[in-house]
Amino acid sequence: MLAKKQYDSDFVDAFGRMIEKISDGVPFSEASVELKSILPHSAAIKQTSLGTAVMAEGWKKPIVFPSKGSFKFAGWIDNPKEVNTKELWEAAYGVQPPLIFGAVGNSNIKPEQVNGGCSLTKQELSQKYEGAIKDFYQPIIAYLKEQGAKSEDIGFAFAHSDCGVDRAAREITETNNLRGFAVTSTRYTQYLRGKEMPACEEFPNGFIMADFPFPTVLTRDMTQIDDYARAYGIMVGKKNPLGVFGGGEHAFVRDAKEAFIGTGAAEAIPVDIMRDKFGIVIPATNEKGVVTNAARDMIERINGNPYEQFRYAFKIFLPDSGIKNDIAQYDPQLAITTIAYAKLAQAGKIGK
Repeated sequence: MLAKKQYDSDFVDAFGRMIEKISDGVPFSEASVELKSILPHSAAIKQTSLGTAVMAEGWKKPIVFPSKGSFKFAGWIDNPKEVNTKELWEAAYGVQPPLIFGAVGNSNIKPEQVNGGCSLTKQELSQKYEGAIKDFYQPIIAYLKEQGAKSEDIGFAFAHSDCGVDRAAREITETNNLRGFAVTSTRYTQYLRGKEMPACEEFPNGFIMADFPFPTVLTRDMTQIDDYARAYGIMVGKKNPLGVFGGGEHAFVRDAKEAFIGTGAAEAIPVDIMRDKFGIVIPATNEKGVVTNAARDMIERINGNPYEQFRYAFKIFLPDSGIKNDIAQYDPQLAITTIAYAKLAQAGKIGK
């Protein structure tokens, strides 16, 4: 009984301090850190004979990352302010790659999002979207390798979801043998690629065997979505290229804004890829003013051409080649290639 009273007292005191901080303008994710340390965690992780099991509140089955393969649980991020880019990548690979790609956007494209409607199904639109993102990065990586970059020099940060921009990023990483690293809120871990397995002694309700051979950090509890967005910005890191491939309110307000305005300070490049490649127009906002295409919203907010600043460096400093000539035809691709080349050159990996 004494312990419960003490817990209640600690909770009330911490809750009161959280409200005071919020009243003073402190963001909720920061104001709630102390309270989070008192509340029981809504997600857990443990080692089993089959691998690393993750279980979140409300789930019927855990997700198990098999012990064989490249999966490595690099830790929980309960307070993103306490981590930095170098620490995260060193926990995953022992070293931070000199270049880290990031990509945010849609999980899928729905016909109702398209201006004037669309005869294509959600699946068909999403396949076009994912394919376009892969086609976007492939010549960039080919050009960097042509100039001497090695696969281990390049990291790619993404989330667990087996759809949309995250699936495309994962497949780019696998195709090119890059160093992939994921940060995901525990709530979204359930959307990863996996196989449902029958009940066994350790998991009487069965489990999901994950197909995710990449190091991972997770966020949890009350602010797990906000913490994920902040952690993702930090994972991509300062002056690294972040492609904003469409995306809704979440992609701009959380992912992109946190990355290039918030703690990460990545170089965010808008890529309205469905419009540019297929002529499929998704407006910047809907009739209520809610962002429905973060890339288009960014382009329309910027006073001028967001790619112009990269044109001179691309033309003068990047070595000529056939691949470079192809990249020069698409401004967003030109911009991200320029940023990527500069990061690798500064690290002494290319341009010697």
